[in-house]
Amino acid sequence: MGPEYKDYYAVLGVNKNATEKEIKAAYRKLARKFHPDVNPGDKTAEEKFKQITEANDVLSDVEKRKKYDQYGDQWKAYSQGGFPGGQAGGQGGFGGFGSNGPKVRVDYGGAEGMPDLNDLFATLFGPEAFNNGRSGAQTGGFRNRGSAAGDPFAQFRTRESAPQRGSDVEAHLTVTLEEAFNGGSRNLTLTSQPERYDTGSPNAGGNVRRVEVKIPTGVSDGQKIRLAGQGNPGPAGNGDLYLIVSVTPHTQFERKGDDLYVDVPVPYTDAALGGEAKVPTLKGTRLTMTLPAGTQSGRSFRLGGQGMPKLKGGGNGDLYARIKITVPTVLSERERELLSELQRIGA
Repeated sequence: MGPEYKDYYAVLGVNKNATEKEIKAAYRKLARKFHPDVNPGDKTAEEKFKQITEANDVLSDVEKRKKYDQYGDQWKAYSQGGFPGGQAGGQGGFGGFGSNGPKVRVDYGGAEGMPDLNDLFATLFGPEAFNNGRSGAQTGGFRNRGSAAGDPFAQFRTRESAPQRGSDVEAHLTVTLEEAFNGGSRNLTLTSQPERYDTGSPNAGGNVRRVEVKIPTGVSDGQKIRLAGQGNPGPAGNGDLYLIVSVTPHTQFERKGDDLYVDVPVPYTDAALGGEAKVPTLKGTRLTMTLPAGTQSGRSFRLGGQGMPKLKGGGNGDLYARIKITVPTVLSERERELLSELQRIGA
């Protein structure tokens, strides 16, 4: 029985023809609304946040989305090279050999056209596994049917009975924009549940343990951090744990890829006559920027190399300072006189 089908489009509130930009916008809107930091202690919001993060992880990835659109609830099995049950080839004629075995559909075309089963099995498994019908005793076309050497299905049974590695699991990890910028490490409390791990406070009934995770500089929404051997246990070793990253929206900086955007308030006099402006950075410093006379509100100035670190190296993105012209709400008598004069001359 396949995993429960999840309509990721419905989770994000977009249609199936939504563009990448529309999916990203929908995710950002919902992430701000249901983020655990915005809804402390709200389990419903926390679960909703996990669902929209999972949906974004699939729909924002071109290959994953293609498989999801094609196979629905079976997309993960297909992406891992599996053949979920209930497909054509296991019905009528000659069908499949287990969930991952080859699928063969044979049309016999009536009793007279039925092929010799020895020839059919020899084609699939090699002639040495069967009698050819010209020598030795036969039992339904199989040689030594009770032995592994003469059993065409022995290789599959042997493979299935071999010790298996534990399954991989996923969990969600929320980081701040500062953590994504600077990198670092985080000690996590993991609570194992069926098919998933939860991070944060231990949940009743789960197996609780602690691990340390390294947060790479430049990590972004939807990317995964792999913790080798931290997945489910198995006879041949543990699987891996994949942490799906969600970066908390910042109150001051907006991230677009490797670039950052920040609003910079500028007095109307400096905008008109020219001057200097102080631009905050995610490092905690302030850079001095020269403004040309006649600067308009909304204009952006690029500060090269002051953005997010690139995940795979190669420097940083850029920082864009967006000008927001400010107007005083209280004027002195002299300021009012000067502005009135300026208004009269048609400025």
